[in-house]
Amino acid sequence: MVSTIEEYSALLHYDFRYLLRIYWKQNVDFRGPIANLMGLPIDTVKVRLKYKNGPCISWSDIRDAMGKATGDRHLALFAFIVYGLIVFPKALGYVSVELADFLFQIEKGVNPAPAVLAETII
Repeated sequence: MVSTIEEYSALLHYDFRYLLRIYWKQNVDFRGPIANLMGLPIDTVKVRLKYKNGPCISWSDIRDAMGKATGDRHLALFAFIVYGLIVFPKALGYVSVELADFLFQIEKGVNPAPAVLAETII
Protein backbone atom coordinates (compact mmCIF):
# COMPACT_ATOMS: atom_id res chain seq x y z
CA MET A 1 0.00 0.00 0.00
CA VAL A 2 1.34 3.40 -0.98
CA SER A 3 1.02 6.37 1.33
CA THR A 4 -0.82 9.46 0.17
CA ILE A 5 0.69 12.89 -0.23
CA GLU A 6 -1.16 14.04 2.87
CA GLU A 7 0.40 11.23 4.92
CA TYR A 8 3.87 12.11 3.65
CA SER A 9 3.16 15.73 4.47
CA ALA A 10 2.28 14.78 8.05
CA LEU A 11 5.32 12.49 8.41
CA LEU A 12 7.82 15.00 7.03
CA HIS A 13 6.19 18.09 8.56
CA TYR A 14 6.33 19.65 5.10
CA ASP A 15 3.66 21.67 3.33
CA PHE A 16 3.00 20.07 -0.05
CA ARG A 17 1.11 23.00 -1.57
CA TYR A 18 3.66 23.51 -4.32
CA LEU A 19 3.80 19.97 -5.68
CA LEU A 20 5.61 20.76 -8.92
CA ARG A 21 8.48 22.28 -6.99
CA ILE A 22 9.05 18.89 -5.38
CA TYR A 23 8.04 16.49 -8.12
CA TRP A 24 9.65 18.28 -11.04
CA LYS A 25 13.38 17.73 -11.17
CA GLN A 26 15.40 20.70 -12.36
CA ASN A 27 17.66 20.26 -15.34
CA VAL A 28 21.08 20.44 -13.69
CA ASP A 29 24.38 20.58 -15.55
CA PHE A 30 26.49 17.99 -13.75
CA ARG A 31 29.55 18.18 -16.01
CA GLY A 32 31.15 21.11 -14.17
CA PRO A 33 30.99 19.62 -10.66
CA ILE A 34 32.14 16.20 -11.89
CA ALA A 35 35.03 17.80 -13.78
CA ASN A 36 35.96 19.71 -10.63
CA LEU A 37 35.75 16.54 -8.54
CA MET A 38 37.88 14.54 -10.97
CA GLY A 39 40.34 17.38 -11.62
CA LEU A 40 39.72 17.29 -15.38
CA PRO A 41 38.60 19.90 -17.92
CA ILE A 42 34.87 19.92 -18.73
CA ASP A 43 35.56 19.00 -22.37
CA THR A 44 37.33 15.81 -21.26
CA VAL A 45 34.38 14.84 -19.07
CA LYS A 46 31.98 15.45 -21.99
CA VAL A 47 34.04 13.10 -24.17
CA ARG A 48 34.17 10.36 -21.51
CA LEU A 49 30.43 10.37 -20.77
CA LYS A 50 28.53 7.37 -22.07
CA TYR A 51 24.76 6.98 -22.37
CA LYS A 52 23.59 3.65 -21.01
CA ASN A 53 19.98 4.25 -20.01
CA GLY A 54 21.03 7.75 -18.99
CA PRO A 55 24.35 9.56 -18.66
CA CYS A 56 27.10 7.69 -16.84
CA ILE A 57 30.87 7.63 -16.61
CA SER A 58 33.20 4.66 -16.53
CA TRP A 59 34.49 3.75 -13.10
CA SER A 60 37.95 3.21 -14.59
CA ASP A 61 38.05 6.92 -15.54
CA ILE A 62 37.20 7.80 -11.95
CA ARG A 63 39.78 5.29 -10.69
CA ASP A 64 42.46 6.93 -12.86
CA ALA A 65 41.51 10.36 -11.50
CA MET A 66 41.57 8.95 -7.97
CA GLY A 67 45.15 7.75 -8.52
CA LYS A 68 46.24 11.32 -9.26
CA ALA A 69 44.20 12.96 -6.49
CA THR A 70 45.28 13.57 -2.91
CA GLY A 71 43.56 14.37 0.36
CA ASP A 72 39.89 15.22 0.39
CA ARG A 73 39.48 14.83 -3.37
CA HIS A 74 40.83 11.26 -3.15
CA LEU A 75 38.34 10.43 -0.39
CA ALA A 76 35.44 12.06 -2.27
CA LEU A 77 36.24 10.07 -5.42
CA PHE A 78 36.46 6.86 -3.38
CA ALA A 79 33.04 7.51 -1.83
CA PHE A 80 31.66 8.35 -5.28
CA ILE A 81 32.91 5.02 -6.65
CA VAL A 82 31.57 3.00 -3.71
CA TYR A 83 28.13 4.59 -3.83
CA GLY A 84 28.05 4.44 -7.60
CA LEU A 85 29.04 0.80 -8.02
CA ILE A 86 27.41 -0.79 -4.97
CA VAL A 87 24.51 1.34 -3.77
CA PHE A 88 23.31 2.91 -7.05
CA PRO A 89 24.49 0.64 -9.89
CA LYS A 90 23.65 1.92 -13.37
CA ALA A 91 25.34 -0.53 -15.72
CA LEU A 92 28.24 -2.88 -15.20
CA GLY A 93 31.37 -0.78 -14.67
CA TYR A 94 29.62 2.58 -14.96
CA VAL A 95 28.62 5.18 -12.38
CA SER A 96 25.48 7.25 -12.87
CA VAL A 97 26.10 10.97 -13.00
CA GLU A 98 22.71 11.46 -11.36
CA LEU A 99 24.41 10.16 -8.22
CA ALA A 100 26.81 13.10 -8.48
CA ASP A 101 23.86 15.49 -8.58
CA PHE A 102 22.40 13.76 -5.50
CA LEU A 103 25.70 14.01 -3.59
CA PHE A 104 26.22 17.66 -4.56
CA GLN A 105 22.72 18.49 -3.27
CA ILE A 106 23.57 16.87 0.06
CA GLU A 107 26.84 18.80 0.17
CA LYS A 108 24.91 22.07 -0.35
CA GLY A 109 22.61 21.22 2.55
CA VAL A 110 19.52 20.50 0.44
CA ASN A 111 17.27 17.77 1.81
CA PRO A 112 16.61 15.41 -1.13
CA ALA A 113 14.12 13.25 0.81
CA PRO A 114 10.94 14.83 -0.68
CA ALA A 115 12.27 14.35 -4.21
CA VAL A 116 13.22 10.74 -3.51
CA LEU A 117 9.79 10.08 -2.03
CA ALA A 118 8.15 11.72 -5.02
CA GLU A 119 10.10 9.54 -7.43
CA THR A 120 8.97 6.41 -5.59
CA ILE A 121 5.34 7.55 -5.75
CA ILE A 122 5.44 8.39 -9.45
